[in-house]
Amino acid sequence: MAFGFFKDKSNSARKVTCPLCQHCQQESQLAVSSYCKGCGAYLTFEKDGEIKARPQAPPDPFAHRPPQPKVEIEYKAREEASDNTPEDSSSSRTTKIEQEALQSTTPKLPESSEPKKAKNTLLNSPVPSSSGQDDESPSRYQGAEEEKSVPTPSKVETREIACFECGETHPANVRANSSQCRSCGRLISMENREIKDAISSGIQTRGDVHIYKKGIVHSAPIQCKNLIVEGDFTGDAECSGDLILRRNGKITGKITCKRLFVEKRAKIEFINSIVMEECTIDGIVTGHLACRGLLALEKKATLTGNIKVGRLTVADGAKHTGQIQMGGF
Repeated sequence: MAFGFFKDKSNSARKVTCPLCQHCQQESQLAVSSYCKGCGAYLTFEKDGEIKARPQAPPDPFAHRPPQPKVEIEYKAREEASDNTPEDSSSSRTTKIEQEALQSTTPKLPESSEPKKAKNTLLNSPVPSSSGQDDESPSRYQGAEEEKSVPTPSKVETREIACFECGETHPANVRANSSQCRSCGRLISMENREIKDAISSGIQTRGDVHIYKKGIVHSAPIQCKNLIVEGDFTGDAECSGDLILRRNGKITGKITCKRLFVEKRAKIEFINSIVMEECTIDGIVTGHLACRGLLALEKKATLTGNIKVGRLTVADGAKHTGQIQMGGF
């Protein structure tokens, strides 16, 4: 299928005469321009039948010129004659005049054509002084560009984490989500967990775990850094950091932490013994506690149970019922 504007509607060709060289040739009825086959001029066909010709541009005479070879000229310093004998006085005078004439006619080379010196010679050469300093000054060429100050990398904050498999500790980036044990190669999670509903699976991470008021964790062990309990929690807990209790309830699992905080209005009953490094109680606690460091009872504290402590401080208004053993760990 052919469109109408591509199809030649006239079978007969028209004769075209070049106005420059009078060369006659045949062209299509639909042609609007062409080239003269005689002189090569560019022809334009107007609607009124007039033919305009534009002569072809003359060829560039230097278009096919071969590249010229570069000529390097060596210039040597003028050497004066050392022997001033009376016989050669006329010849030396003429040679001196010729050399002066030659020097005045020879062009000076640009600075870019002078041979480049090595970098080591530039570093060891003295700096030319324009203020009239001595040539024997100790100043040396040190380059025009100043050395760029390299920014010192910022120090990465790390913390010690322990492996769940072998127990070995190693430093890890505080912003990392996971790390690998350098001893056994196990992957250690460092993500923070937020529990806002009921879960039945255990949690094992070196990050923080927050159990909100609607969160429920029953009989599921938790291993983490810091544990904040506001909801319902009854399982085992092993915290390398702080255990913060803000609820009322009973904890049947075993608790091991570095620091224990029982805040105001919290009422906790521990079924098993609790082992910790430090403890601060400002609520109501029932159970047996073992604290290697300082056990502090605040004003609103009420503690019922036997305690084994390294040190004990009791504020005015605090209450304790049970036996106290100092040291012996």
